[in-house]
Amino acid sequence: MSEQWKKWEGQAIEGRFVLGQCLSSTEFQAAYLTELPDPPGQKAVLKLVAAGSPAAEQQLALWKRAVHLTHPNLLTIFEAGRCRLEELPFIYVIMEFAEENLGEILPQRALTGEEVRDVLDPALDVLVYLHGKGLVHGHLKPSNILATHDRLKLSSDSIFPIGERRQLLRARDIYDAPEIESAPAAAKEDVWSLGITLAEALTQHPPVFPSEPSADPAVPRELPDLFLVIAKHSLRRDPNHRWSVAEIAARLNPAPLAATALASPPPVRSTAPLTPLIDVSPLSVPLSSEPPMPLAKMPATAETPVRRQPPPPKRQNASMLDYLVPVLLGAAVFAGLIFAIPRIFNFRSQPSSTSASVTSEQPVAGKPAESHELQPAAIPASRAPEKAASGEPPNQLTNRPVEASSLTPSPAVLHAAPSPAPRAKTAGAVVGRGEVLNEVLPKPPQKALSTIHGTFHVAVKVQVDAAGNVMNSELNSPGPSKYFAGLAEKAARQWQFSGAEAAGRGIPSTWLIRFDFTSAGVHATAQQSAP
Repeated sequence: MSEQWKKWEGQAIEGRFVLGQCLSSTEFQAAYLTELPDPPGQKAVLKLVAAGSPAAEQQLALWKRAVHLTHPNLLTIFEAGRCRLEELPFIYVIMEFAEENLGEILPQRALTGEEVRDVLDPALDVLVYLHGKGLVHGHLKPSNILATHDRLKLSSDSIFPIGERRQLLRARDIYDAPEIESAPAAAKEDVWSLGITLAEALTQHPPVFPSEPSADPAVPRELPDLFLVIAKHSLRRDPNHRWSVAEIAARLNPAPLAATALASPPPVRSTAPLTPLIDVSPLSVPLSSEPPMPLAKMPATAETPVRRQPPPPKRQNASMLDYLVPVLLGAAVFAGLIFAIPRIFNFRSQPSSTSASVTSEQPVAGKPAESHELQPAAIPASRAPEKAASGEPPNQLTNRPVEASSLTPSPAVLHAAPSPAPRAKTAGAVVGRGEVLNEVLPKPPQKALSTIHGTFHVAVKVQVDAAGNVMNSELNSPGPSKYFAGLAEKAARQWQFSGAEAAGRGIPSTWLIRFDFTSAGVHATAQQSAP
């Protein structure tokens, strides 16, 4: 950071905006933390740019135009103007303050596929909004994708009109499309920037640029299939071969577009498909060996006469053997039917062993069926011997297996494996399930939590001794972040339980604890999986 920019901390712009901490700087511009006079105390960012060039005057006009742009995912510009510091001329813009940006997250970790979707959806929405107004974003990159008040927003200080030529107030970087200096501004420039940002968000590294100037960047093959296709079609050096923002949105969310197409009448004439299709050469498709319509069903026309098979030639001389053979065969069949008819009417089906066994399992008429699902306190232990002595078969407790993936707490249920000869359980044989006495939640800093988009889960399996203390722990499902997984396992080792019991004595148990991480905080649930 230049000391020249830093020494102006504490000075005021037009007597209203005090330059606070210098957040970033380059050779020609710097950004400072400041506060708005109305409402008092609201944080904002003030960017200073050295004036005196035609590009600076053009930029000031664009900032003043951007004041009137309103979109929930676009950073607000409050004011723009001219000022002087130590007799040096500057232009300035005051923008909405954001707590952090994607450029600060990627050095720590890559985004998951779900998080990338959460970034792409609002970003594409903003680009559609800007392109519809004849504007381009102009510099889409990770540090210009910001988070403020749990909402993702794009920066707004680089917006530029489509079709006009510009002079950059900064050095070019890899996020700028190859044609940015040689052609008027166009919407396809934002598509290139989006492709670079997408690849970097998933791998923490931008694509590799080949030595051949005309070759497209090498997109990492380890990207998920959906994002790999989007990145490849976004990073074409020829802008005519790049997808549009609408085509990217169609590939990312095809369902809403399909519903819209069904709800609206088909267009009379389509100039280009919304969803990109794969080019297939007609010569690469094998020809079918079947005609489009079976020949037998084709109409008889003068051009395609129906071919008829000639009738078989008639035999001139018929012998007596030709008539005798059918008569003898008919007599044989008639005789067979005479002997078979009595057997058919006297046939009776025998009951199978399967049906007999099924019948034996049906309940006795007039006797109510026993319930197979009871609460633990439904039958007191003191009555179990009486029920056995009366000769009535005891109720079987339902064996409900606990699924490892289901972590929602449920009421304690006793488990008993069915046996060929069921006997009443005594009080000493009942297993008492433990309970959670003290839960400890991970405490990541709010800055780390704000990097989360949506919800992700970390599951930790803990071994608990007879006294209810955690003896051992292991990650059952680590989730997408090693950092949060480590915090979850550390917190799980501090949990306290009431020990499980069997025959009146404490026994070890196993628990599965799931931690749900969101940008708002951490929530935990626990489920005893054994015994």
